[in-house]
Amino acid sequence: MKAQSISTYGASAALKALVNQNKAELVKARQEATTGTVFDVGLSLGAKSGQTISLRKEYDRLDVLTDMNKLVQQRMKSTQTATTAIIEKSQNFLGDLTGASNSAESVATAAKSARAMLDSVTGLLNTSYNGEYIFSGVNTDVKPVSNYVEGGAAQSAVRQAFEDHFGFAMDDAKVANITGDEMKAFLEGDFADQFNDANWSLNWSDASDTVIKSRISPTETAETSISANADGFRKAIMSAVMVAEFATIGLNSSAFGALTAQALTTTTQAITETTSEQTTLGLAQSRTEAATTRIAAQQKILNDSVNNLEEVDPYEASVRVNALMTQMETSYALTVQLQNMSLLNYLK
Repeated sequence: MKAQSISTYGASAALKALVNQNKAELVKARQEATTGTVFDVGLSLGAKSGQTISLRKEYDRLDVLTDMNKLVQQRMKSTQTATTAIIEKSQNFLGDLTGASNSAESVATAAKSARAMLDSVTGLLNTSYNGEYIFSGVNTDVKPVSNYVEGGAAQSAVRQAFEDHFGFAMDDAKVANITGDEMKAFLEGDFADQFNDANWSLNWSDASDTVIKSRISPTETAETSISANADGFRKAIMSAVMVAEFATIGLNSSAFGALTAQALTTTTQAITETTSEQTTLGLAQSRTEAATTRIAAQQKILNDSVNNLEEVDPYEASVRVNALMTQMETSYALTVQLQNMSLLNYLK
């Protein structure tokens, strides 16, 4: 039998190695006790570590969708607010037109109301949110509607259309001879043509007909904007322009009656069509909200699945921490005693 050598150095070295090992285990145990999850996923789960990585990636992807949906909801909320204001402005204008007569005071009031509506609708259609124009369709960096200004392209085209149709300018005395039927024919024909697709794009709008489509869930998209090119908005502006431009040029009662009748019809259509656009956007809001709720439920399932794989018992981890601390304290005490076991101390 071979005798094993025993020395205070060997015993001390063994205790030192044990302390270092316990220190490493203590770091792991403390983290697990604090976080409630395994210290090293790959080491603990082995082949299942790929599964937890996939689950976390899917959770993060849904997290991005949730954040995007919040932004989309805010943009749609701003769109709804502006659209509601446009409808209200149109309704107020409709009330001002009702019962309007050819008297100087009534004509001036109608023209003033029309100009105010025109400026308001244009301003609302140029609303921006988070640095993007919300009524520009996919052209979010472009101001959708040009202001109707003196000498601008839109005004010049409208006045030229009047002159081309009647054969004289708006400030000509012959304006007083225009009949109601002639005015109606102009408003429904050459004037209305100023708001067709070609002229609207040429003189009024830089918005895109293509509205924004947003992914609101992994399998679902929704149209989450309204374009300034929508018919309801065009007709609201058309009504305002026809009254603002022609109410004060000196029309007789018959022609003025035709003007206000046409404006009433067009404004009513504008309110109806804009309300329809608003309703469609409201459905998109509801779908987005429902999708966000479903995503939250999916994330809870994913989170539970990850926890089932990675969770540790915090109580058990705390027990290990205490046990390791006790072992280390014992090791330190033994090390001190071994250091005192010296031949020099024995010879004193």
